[in-house]
Amino acid sequence: MDHSIDMLSLGNADCIIVWTKAEGSDFVTFIDGGNSSDSKKIIKHYEDYIKPNIPSNTPILIINTHPHSDHIGGLIDLVHYFKNQIARFYYNDPTDYIEEAKRQQIRQLNESFFYSTKRVQKLFSSLKEADNLSEVLNQYGINKLPAFSDSHLDHNLFEIVGPSKSFYLEQLAYFTNIDNLKTVGSNIQPESEINELEEGLKPCDIVDEKNDASAENLTSVLTKFIDSSGRKYLFTSDAGVDSFASSEDNGFDIRNIHICQLPHHGSRRNISANWISNFNPNQFWVSAVGNKKHPRKAVISCIKKNLPHCNTYSTHKGGTKHINTKSNLFPNRGWGTAEPI
Repeated sequence: MDHSIDMLSLGNADCIIVWTKAEGSDFVTFIDGGNSSDSKKIIKHYEDYIKPNIPSNTPILIINTHPHSDHIGGLIDLVHYFKNQIARFYYNDPTDYIEEAKRQQIRQLNESFFYSTKRVQKLFSSLKEADNLSEVLNQYGINKLPAFSDSHLDHNLFEIVGPSKSFYLEQLAYFTNIDNLKTVGSNIQPESEINELEEGLKPCDIVDEKNDASAENLTSVLTKFIDSSGRKYLFTSDAGVDSFASSEDNGFDIRNIHICQLPHHGSRRNISANWISNFNPNQFWVSAVGNKKHPRKAVISCIKKNLPHCNTYSTHKGGTKHINTKSNLFPNRGWGTAEPI
């Protein structure tokens, strides 16, 4: 089994396309769909580089890692585009686990002058995005399949290594807790002032200052692919330190990763210096707009300090990132060699 992997250049949004060849058959997996405004670019990439080279009935698999707009937004258009060609749709829908009474309370907080913080607004928006996606899936009779590490997959194209269902429900209970949402100061925390000199001199100290990924981000689906040479590819979405610790506790070996996605567009909030050292991949890939926060200079410098052999490639430098795990199986696009940041 081998893959042609694309991490699309969508700024601070995610869409990864994995075209797999296994036992003489083709499969295409989409991990997230960027923002709603990204769907045309995603479809064009598919039509330019993948669709002409596969049978018209090639199964499409889609994974939504979590319902933030920069991951779920473009999926509605993808569902309309592929329709019943979608063979599997993996998605942990938070609305399946929230009682209507709590939904009503969250709605009231969102409409409240006093409690409608950015945190509440983002949660309300995520639940609305989830509702909209479920509606279009129902329109085509497409079932939502759970994306937990303890879910049974009826294929071996990829493996979901996180979150477990229990970890997901634990985080869900936290970020939908009404008392927490009402707490003064529960707004999304702003980044502190960035000191460019400190970022270069003490990068790992800065990375370790705050590993405070939101509970919503911690529920991100972790997806692992393996090629015919046994090399592992891990796509992490917006997961955080606690996400990976839970995955390790459940038996996932984070060592010997060939390519690992740097979580949350290279934010410092989702990783630690210890996480960088333990993962120790051959390459990091990151989808990022290329500003001071994404990818964060301290994160990149800490990687270089701890893993001098590991290159980091960002979509903000050179655009979409692409690799064929076995070159003679997939068309040569004639693209140049990517440059690390």
